[in-house]
Amino acid sequence: MTLSRRVAAIESSLSPTQLVLRWLSEAHSFADIESYVASLLAKDPPVAPLDRLAREAAHGARTSLRGKRPEVVDAAVRSALRETVFRFELVMRITVTTHELLEREGLFDAALSAHLALLTRDEPRSHRYAERHATLRDLAGFRIAELHAAQDARTLAEKRYLDGHSALFPDVAAAWDEQLASTEAIADLAVRLAVVAGVPAGVSRDPEAFTGRTTELVADLVQPAKSSALEKLGEGERAFGIATGWLRAKVAPAVVPVDETVTEQRDD
Repeated sequence: MTLSRRVAAIESSLSPTQLVLRWLSEAHSFADIESYVASLLAKDPPVAPLDRLAREAAHGARTSLRGKRPEVVDAAVRSALRETVFRFELVMRITVTTHELLEREGLFDAALSAHLALLTRDEPRSHRYAERHATLRDLAGFRIAELHAAQDARTLAEKRYLDGHSALFPDVAAAWDEQLASTEAIADLAVRLAVVAGVPAGVSRDPEAFTGRTTELVADLVQPAKSSALEKLGEGERAFGIATGWLRAKVAPAVVPVDETVTEQRDD
């Protein structure tokens, strides 16, 4: 068997997760998503990553079941496509939500820093001085908790569906670390200033509330990705059902479970 045939045989045996991870490795060899997209557009003709992944997933499923009944092969192809497209959509969802969160957090940091600076110059001190200090301290603490919950949710989704590999491009991963350090520094300053000002200690945060928030954020990543994948594959009714369940769960978490799978099978 020639080298090219061996490579083709190996590639045709890759699982949906392995296909997406191979693509991620290629994409992350670029410093940022802009450079990666530019490399795709430079090809003639440009090849959309999702189109390539879908073709490879379908080919791999057909190859692995060569000689089986058509209905068995068709079912395997549909399953491989669902799982592959879902993982691609999950990467996109993680990327977009992280970008949005970083943009918001930068604005929060600027606003909190400005308010803290103004508060330290508040002379003479108003009767609401301690209350304003407590509000800023608690808001800074809330932002830290939100960032950690978002990070944990991303890590959990990546562990389950991407074998623990990061979905973020290198520049975004570095920006996330910098943002987390910045927000933690501002929160620490807010706590120290509150202590100096004699503001009573705040109420300790409920660990169960943090866990619940993390679970909610996992669903915010996974459920829209599943719905988008099914929509792209022409399964609009199932896509609508998952999207509706996700939205209902956000309004009344006890009513609708948020951990539906994309296919009838267990997620590998």
